[in-house]
Amino acid sequence: MALMLELCKPESMPLVRRWVAALMLVPEDQRESIVQAVETQIVADFSD
Repeated sequence: MALMLELCKPESMPLVRRWVAALMLVPEDQRESIVQAVETQIVADFSD
């Protein structure tokens, strides 16, 4: 829920638009794996 609230902040909109625009370049059948890979990397880098 906190993430959804963060993404709804006006200052977050440019970042949200960039992420969605980049994902739209990925073939639809590969988007899930891209999101999963990015999520895994973020958790590995920042979960301390």
